[in-house]
Amino acid sequence: MKFQLARQLQERFATQCPTGWKCRRESPVLAAEFNRLLGYRPQADILLQSTTTSERIWIELEVSRADPVANHAKFASAHLVQPFPATDAFVSMVSRHIVPGRANLAAHAVFMLRQLGLRAFQMPLFPELDGSQIKDLNHNQSPSRPFPQLDIKLLIDLTHGVGEADGVSVHYATNAFEVVLNASQWNRDMNKTDCMEIWGTRRLQYFVWDHKGGNFAPSKFCAYTLMPAASNGNSVRGGVLMSIPLYTRIDQENSIFDGQKAWKNLVRIGFTKLPLRDAPPPLAAQFLRWFNKVVPAIQTDFSTVELLCAPN
Repeated sequence: MKFQLARQLQERFATQCPTGWKCRRESPVLAAEFNRLLGYRPQADILLQSTTTSERIWIELEVSRADPVANHAKFASAHLVQPFPATDAFVSMVSRHIVPGRANLAAHAVFMLRQLGLRAFQMPLFPELDGSQIKDLNHNQSPSRPFPQLDIKLLIDLTHGVGEADGVSVHYATNAFEVVLNASQWNRDMNKTDCMEIWGTRRLQYFVWDHKGGNFAPSKFCAYTLMPAASNGNSVRGGVLMSIPLYTRIDQENSIFDGQKAWKNLVRIGFTKLPLRDAPPPLAAQFLRWFNKVVPAIQTDFSTVELLCAPN
């Protein structure tokens, strides 16, 4: 019989459930009457439920699914007929065995779930393992590597915001796609005169590098995502991407952002920290060309610059 990673993960969640939480496997999402109405019975791979509050976290494990966005659609459908309370969260855990385009589509679908009023997240499943290693772990009875460690407490913590601002909840970004979208947004914003003015001049050390899009951007800016606030029913207000106007307002008026915590979280979700002095010459030259375009908005000491490289 093949080694089934999803089943093993369900068992690990059950046995390693943090204090104050309980875990259920294959948990029904909807009441029976809605199952009959829709003609299907959606279930979550794992349900984490707090024993002291009403908080619940519905988790789907995407090990090698051909169409991981299907579970996002399932939860969107469920939310439309039986809205999840504000204390619920949906988490899709996606491995690198899933091709990047499909993983990105699923990550983008998370934004649509948020616009429906559902607290939704996509997180990497074992970001330290590449696709072939996940495949080996999933299909071999005696895998060639120890079973990776699960950090369930971190998963729970990442569903909690770091603060509120401008009617939205600010969270750490939980997947690389959110981060590179923020990097792209920063560069687009910096083409606007008003954004350049409110950004001003900042001295920075850590920068995200999106090797596919060719973008660099301040890591602290890129490390956060937004959860629109529900206004009435399922409708929401506010965007989902960070922007320079919002970032500068929050940075001036709150103490939500933390540069050290920001880059460390990027490493946790699969980014690799690379000192610029150790970067291959073509990458260092690419960074210098970008930097010269954004001066004087950014100042730095090149000897201490660290790049946060997006996973492949």
